[in-house]
Amino acid sequence: MEMLKINNLHKTFKTKGKFVKALDGINFSVEKGEILGFLGPNGAGKSTTIKTIMDLIRPDSGNVEIDDVDSRMPQARIKIGFMPENPQYYDTLTGYSLLMFTASVFGMDKNFAIKKAWELLEEFDLKEAAKRPIRNYSKGMIQRIGFASAIIHNPEILILDEPMSGLDPMGRVLFKKKLKELNENGATIFFSSHIIPDIEDICSRVLIVNKGRVVADLSREEIKYSTTSGFNIITKSALDLQGVNFEKISNDLFKSYCKKEQLIELLEKIKETKIEIVDIEPVKKDLEDIFVEIAGKK
Repeated sequence: MEMLKINNLHKTFKTKGKFVKALDGINFSVEKGEILGFLGPNGAGKSTTIKTIMDLIRPDSGNVEIDDVDSRMPQARIKIGFMPENPQYYDTLTGYSLLMFTASVFGMDKNFAIKKAWELLEEFDLKEAAKRPIRNYSKGMIQRIGFASAIIHNPEILILDEPMSGLDPMGRVLFKKKLKELNENGATIFFSSHIIPDIEDICSRVLIVNKGRVVADLSREEIKYSTTSGFNIITKSALDLQGVNFEKISNDLFKSYCKKEQLIELLEKIKETKIEIVDIEPVKKDLEDIFVEIAGKK
């Protein structure tokens, strides 16, 4: 069942007297229960697509359907939780009042909303800041309160634009854990990101976009393979193997890099020596390298 369907979107902006094509016939769908990652370089059309889904801007042609309802209809957004790339709120609102305002917009029972708001404030480590104005929040705190606001009404589908931007490692772990929990409870999740490990950790499928078009549609396994250039093999001893260099990284640990195509062969050689392998670490490509590789094939 398609929870979100993007049908042949076109959008051109006029900037400084020039016409810029942001979306060039982009097509894709998100199945119910999926966690779909939206990956691409700056200017690829990610945010324009998300703003079109939310009816913040209108396409020149094409349309968006949310659970079979045209996205331009107000009832289409009842099921959505949305978090923009740079959340901006009335800065006199407190974190608690923002959550209560969102709850009221979605018609939540007041007593239930109060209970849910405090649960989220505690879960996102914002309880002590609950009654402070948002203007005094850090970037990471704004991301957390924005996320809490997007999920307080238990939406069926989450639309998130760079949700983990500006978060420290602990904050990203918290976000990913919560996204997985929401998905296990039935939520469909669609989010853009440029942070490859985050995409790999939680997405069941990944779309790569450029110049307003989808250039690759990859499963979780395919994106993991595509983003890995090779492996670091950590062993307890250096090995004397032809064509293999081991670097000493501590008193009793050594590291050797191999391309992913060479992994099995190298592991077989190490196995014959009976040297203990401590770890095998994947080495990731940069986002730019992945994009150039995939776009080049297209």
